[in-house]
Amino acid sequence: MQTPRRILLIRPSALGDVFRSVPVAASIARAFPGVPLDWVVQTEFVDAVRAHPAVDRVIPFPRRELAGFWNPFGGWQRTARFLGTLRNGYDLAIDAQGLARSGAMAIFSGARTRVGFADAREFGWIGLNRRTRVAKGLPAVDRMLAMLAGAGIDPVEDLRLFVPDDADADWTAWRGTHLGDARYAAIAPTARWRSKQWPEDRFAELAGRLLDARLVDRVLLLGAPSERATLAAIAGDRGDIVSIAGAGPLAMSMAAVRDSAIVVGNDSAMLHAAAGFHRPLVGLFGPTDPVECGPFRRVDDTIRADGVDPRTHYRDRGLGDELMRRIGVDAVFAAAEARLAREIAR
Repeated sequence: MQTPRRILLIRPSALGDVFRSVPVAASIARAFPGVPLDWVVQTEFVDAVRAHPAVDRVIPFPRRELAGFWNPFGGWQRTARFLGTLRNGYDLAIDAQGLARSGAMAIFSGARTRVGFADAREFGWIGLNRRTRVAKGLPAVDRMLAMLAGAGIDPVEDLRLFVPDDADADWTAWRGTHLGDARYAAIAPTARWRSKQWPEDRFAELAGRLLDARLVDRVLLLGAPSERATLAAIAGDRGDIVSIAGAGPLAMSMAAVRDSAIVVGNDSAMLHAAAGFHRPLVGLFGPTDPVECGPFRRVDDTIRADGVDPRTHYRDRGLGDELMRRIGVDAVFAAAEARLAREIAR
């Protein structure tokens, strides 16, 4: 492939998938050193990639604002303004999302070469002129890297994440006030789907056992501002369990993961952040398969519920937390204890 003048990477969401797409950016930067790379990412997730050295510019995708794009009273105008930001002299656009909206972004970028998955959903492949067939069932990162390889870009398995300097300063100040020099476990107890969420009372029991066994000095609960009540219920009246929800932007939670002794969580974004910062972790999985959905190259650091029917889908609202309840606190505590011991022994 001829060296492009400028490259557009399209991977707007979801947050965990944005974290897992970092090797795509690293691979592109290695293949085309010095060529500016812009990344389209959902506005709420800009912090995830804005400090990455491979990324020249982040283009925020205001997904919520554009949800009513069909509305004649402002919707079309907002959509047109966003699409206008995609015109920046791109020769190459890479769609790592594989949906209708990302395929449309590839078209509107004006790039001569538009690379992506041959089986992109919602007819997203229509927006591509270089379509790569990739085997199904691969881990998400391997699937994206295979798509790049089909376009002549050698894959680089570099999942490293970076915290922006401004957020790092805010995190340092917050940590000094709320945690001091304490060694802490970061626990991410929430998930978008109840079927993926380990029960709150079990997270509370696990946190207490980690503290009572003196494996850590504090437990830090990770979550969004809207999840404050859930985190407060888990913390109870223990002063050594602290919540960071609402304390600052996404990048502060990334810094909290980076500096933790261990991360324990459901199948959610912060597990992928833990992998990106090379932290010890224990991931809890029920309806989703950690081989495909788990933290990259860290399947051995996950626990999956027993007896999951492979036809089960996490979007089945009738599941509740039935599968996640099959994971006992003893198993999770033992796994966390083993990983902390292994880290100390290094």
